[in-house]
Parts: sequence; structure tokens; C-alpha cells
Amino acid sequence: MKISFLINNIYGIGGTNRTVINLAEALSADHRVEIVSVFRRTAAAPKFTISPQVTVRALVDLRPGRTGADRGHPGLAEPTRVVPRQEEFYEQYSALSDQRIIDELSGTGADVVVGTRPSLNLFVARYTRDTALRVAQEHMTHLAIPATVRAEMARSYPRLDLVTTVTEADARSFREHVPLPALPVTAVPNSVPRPAVAPSDGTRKVIVSAGRMHHVKRYDLLIRAFARLAPRFPDWRLRVYGDGDETAALRTLVNDLDLSGRILLMGGFSPIESEWVKGSIAAVTSSAESFGMTLVEAMRCGLPVVSTDCPVGPREILRDGEDGLLVADGDVAAIAAGLGRLMADDAERARMAAAALRNSQRYDPAVIAARYTELFEEAARRRAEARTGYRAPTAARLGRPPGDSAPPESLKTAVCHVGAPDAGWLSLSCDGPEGPRNRGAFLLRHRPSSGSRLPDLLLDTERETLATGAVRHTAVVAPAALDHLGDGRWRVMLTAGKGDPVHLKAGIRDTRGLIDARARLLEAPGPGPVLWNLPYAQPNGRLMLRTVQREAHAEAREVRVCEDGITVSGVLCGARTLEYGARFVLIRRGRHRSELSLPVEVLGERSFRMELPLVQLVEDRLDRWEDWDWWLQPQPGTRRRVRVCHLFEDFPDVRGAYPYPEVPLPADDVSRFVVVHPSRPVRVRPYCSVSGAMAMNVVDR
Repeated sequence: MKISFLINNIYGIGGTNRTVINLAEALSADHRVEIVSVFRRTAAAPKFTISPQVTVRALVDLRPGRTGADRGHPGLAEPTRVVPRQEEFYEQYSALSDQRIIDELSGTGADVVVGTRPSLNLFVARYTRDTALRVAQEHMTHLAIPATVRAEMARSYPRLDLVTTVTEADARSFREHVPLPALPVTAVPNSVPRPAVAPSDGTRKVIVSAGRMHHVKRYDLLIRAFARLAPRFPDWRLRVYGDGDETAALRTLVNDLDLSGRILLMGGFSPIESEWVKGSIAAVTSSAESFGMTLVEAMRCGLPVVSTDCPVGPREILRDGEDGLLVADGDVAAIAAGLGRLMADDAERARMAAAALRNSQRYDPAVIAARYTELFEEAARRRAEARTGYRAPTAARLGRPPGDSAPPESLKTAVCHVGAPDAGWLSLSCDGPEGPRNRGAFLLRHRPSSGSRLPDLLLDTERETLATGAVRHTAVVAPAALDHLGDGRWRVMLTAGKGDPVHLKAGIRDTRGLIDARARLLEAPGPGPVLWNLPYAQPNGRLMLRTVQREAHAEAREVRVCEDGITVSGVLCGARTLEYGARFVLIRRGRHRSELSLPVEVLGERSFRMELPLVQLVEDRLDRWEDWDWWLQPQPGTRRRVRVCHLFEDFPDVRGAYPYPEVPLPADDVSRFVVVHPSRPVRVRPYCSVSGAMAMNVVDR
């Protein structure tokens, strides 16, 4: 069978994109599969990696510059005549997109055409040629679709052969509100592949939640629920992954509840599997879900889920009390009770985690693809019995590995997975295209921030030819490599025979071991050199490595911000120790550079504490905006200093995850040093720079 998926924009990020790719790759084991994207607006590859076994093409090319063949086309200025005005993406469509979609569907050579949203399903129903089966996937909750769009669906959908929803509840809703007795409406859940990372071991006291920062996700309830539990469980943390309009308001809420540093808003992250496995509990507090992909993702990573029992999705995924807990929708106390139950009971948490791993296998793409194949074949039989002249597809199944096992077409599309089991250690794995076993090796190339580039480091690389024809490259970066790498940033590349090395795409970055490494470092900082390796992805998706090798390092353990002060605690690692009389040095940047040296509270050979002199900083300021860097002078007899940093984390964006609140201080009297009359109050705020160095600003504007 040839199967064609019609989607709005496969090059972006979104739940529909992810589940369509999962299904397409699974179906590609036995069928020829293509994804037809109505729009392409970027020159970059799709955000989600897609197997070369799945053909991808676009109908309307709006890429920037000369590559965008349809930019400036007059048809873009004419409105669509097919997509209802009330449809969410109405403004994206035009007379040009109408014509391209109609031409595609009326001339398709596919045996099955699958639309993936209401507007596209209208096209599929009306314009797909009679030789192909017409299938509509409904990824949205039916009653969330505008009434006028539903009315168009009722008129056009009788021409379809099959409608699939992602839940049984939505299938019932569809049948009730679009009564078309002859049209089969079947629930088939979304698929989630088995993660390419080992499941959580449940030992880390971290709650994880993920999704777009939108009011429907009700992260405010989750944050308030965690705030109720925080005093009872002081060693637990909450991490929330995602981007969106609600981020700023949620940051304010975290600061208002005095939970900065315990609740981390991590921003977007892909692939997300490596972050789920850092937790021991997953939390979903949505007021509505069309399915609940995050629940299945978390379960496949070995996490029990505490979820609100919102309409439609979670109650069909979770088995309450077996692999997770369903709690009352919109109820902070109920969410806190569910989380607290699992936080307090290690044995119950482990039992539910095992059940989550076991039960989530029913969402494996191979299982879902088999169900779709069965539905397509049933639809073909119905069509053949009802229509003279229709011939059901007869092509034999291809019998090859699923698309997610296929080798990449070239190294430029190859993905490198990285593990960081401990500080200073890394393991690299990359499946390259078919080729001789003796070619290809990992190479680290320096990206200097200033000065000259250091020599490349070629890694000892092992190669293995897999059953799929791919060549798997593996290598280990040991602490000894840091003698060469030092403090810096490095591109992770793979040599390609005679050609130039290729900068690899970032896949899984399993850095959970660094959580444990940081905890050990803060608990018992040692006298040896400080080592750290952190893999991360650039905005373009390419894999980078940050390396740290220092003889001495001051790491901030906690920065406590309250209404009238800022307190810093930290540890000194490496060759030096703290002596009585050690100093905390604040250095003002810029044209009025100066230093303020103050005694630090020495808590031991390697631990310190400091309450920052905010009033003095306010009174002595010379500009309306000043930045003060933090330094530690461990021994009073020498002026050698160590920069105070917050560097050793398992993720790169420490600055974004720790946005400390401001301390407003009234300036009752104008300082004799001030240049510009201040606005009141003056605000002092600590922050972590992009490089990990700690500082604070003093601002009166």
C-alpha cells in the first residue's frame, strides 16, 4: 500500500507532527509512506528527525530568500475558499494553497490519503481521487472545534471512508454530534516509541512536567500544589519543561511563593525523553487534553503519573492506583495529595513505575501501525463491496525494519546520542549510513570564544555494522581527555572518509548522572582538579560539548533572596582551602570600576556563606544601572581570587532556569556619589551569566 499523510507544516514542532511521524515510520516497515506538508517556511530540516524511508515534500514553498519558490506569488493574497474562517489556521491558507492541495489530491497515486486536521480533512473528503481511500484523523477534541467548522464537516465527511479519533470518549462525541451512520468512527490512540534511553530508576527526588506554557495546562495549580508540599519534602524539586505565553506569569508565581531554585522552569527541550528519566514522578494538571501524549511519554520512561481527571484523555491512559493516580480536575489540594502520596512512599512509587513501563507498551508504534493497517484493509473491503470499479490495494508488504531503525541517508542527517554517567565522562553513539566498517571516527573541534583555535581531538571510535545496514559509531570521552580540552566549547563531529568532518545533530543527551555528580560535589568537595563535561544542542540542533577543567572553583550552592537581603552559600573545590579571614569580593564593571571586599563566613575548609551588603551597594552607586561580579578570596594572605559560579548542572541554561527575584530597597537619601537622581525604589537582583558566572545588578530605572 502507498499511504500519504497530509499535514499543515511538518517542519515545525507540535504534538500532531510528532505522532504523525511516529505512525509514518512504523507503517514504513510494510508500506510506502509519504508526508505531504502544505507549507514549508524554513530552509532547515524538520524539527523532528524523520526516517529516509518516509518521503517528505511540501506543496507551498515559503522559505526565505531565493529558495522560497512561492514567495510573492499572487495567489497568496487571495483568501482560501475551502478552509472555514473560524478554523484556527485560516489566515495561513490562500487561493494558492487551495489549488496546490486540490491538484495534489486529485492526482495522487496513493492508495490511502490521511488528513490530519479538520481543514485538511475537508480537502481530503471533497477532492481526493476515487482510486484512494479517504481517511480523516481527528487530533482535536471534537467539541473544541468551532461549530461552523463542525457544520462543514457534517456536509463533507460522508465522502470519507474512515474517521479516527485518539480517544474512545471523542469517538462517542463525534458519533453523537455528527450523526453519519454509514461512516465508521474508530478510536486509535497516538503512538509513542520506546525511548532510546534507559528508564528512570526512581531514585532522584524530582517531579517532572512537560508541555506548552498555556493556560489550559494549569501549571499554576501544579506550582501551588508543590508549594504546599515543599516544607514537608525539602529535598524534592519540580522541573517544568516547555515554552509559551504563560512563562513570565509562572516565573512571578514561583518567586512570590519563595520557591526559586526548587521549582525550575526549564524552557523547551527536545528530545524530551532524557528529561523524563531524571524524575521519579510525572505530573499533568491540564484542564483539558485531546489525548495526553505527555502521560504516555512519561510512562514509557518509567514514571508513574499524577494527572488531573480532565475530560477525554487521561482516564483512558492511566489505570488509577496501578500505574498512576487520577485526581480531581482544578483542585490544588487533590493534586498535592496525589503527589504527596507518591513522594512519601518509595515502594508504591516503584510499583507504579513498573506498571507504567509495562502498560505503556500498548502505545508502541508497531502496535498502532498494525491497527491502522487493519482499518485500511477493512475500509478497502467495504469500498470494494459498495462500489463497482474500485480495486483494493494488492501490493505485498515490504517486510523491512520500521523507519526509526533505517540508516540515515547521509551523515548530515545522522543523530548523535550522548550519555554523561558522571562528571568528566561521556559516551557517544551515532548510526551513520551504510558504508565500510573502517571509516568514520568522532572528532571534537574547538569553537573559541576568543583567541586561536585549539587542535582537534580525534577519539578512539569503534564501528559496528547493524542488521539494517547502518554503521554504529561509539566512543568514550574519559576525564584524561580534559587535559587536551580544558575550559572550552567543542563541536561534536564525525569524519567521513575523504570529505570534511560533519557537525552532528543532537539526539538524546542523557545527563541524569550529572545530578548525582553535583550533589556529591556540594556534599564533599575534594582537593583534586574540577572536571565537568556537558553536552547540549545549539539552536540549529547541532551537538556541542562544554568542558571545564579548573584547579580551583567556587560553586554557588544556594542563592537565597528574601524581602530585605540576598544570602549566598557555596563550596570551594580544588587545590585551595578556605582560611579564617577569607573575603567575598564584589567588583563593579564598567567605567566606574571598583571593588568592595568583605569578610565571608567560613563554615569549614571548603564551605562558605555570605550576606550581601545591599544597602551599601545602593548608597555607593554611580550609575542608574550597575553590574557587580562575585569573587571569592579564599586566603587573606594572597590576593588570588576564584570566580563564584553556578556552573555544575545537568542542563546548559542555568540563567534561564534560575531567574532570581529582585529585592526593592528604598533610597530615602540621595547618596553623595550618585550621578543621576534615582527613581525609587532601587532594585537589586542576582543572576547567573551565560558562562555560569554569578553577579548582580543594581538598578534605579
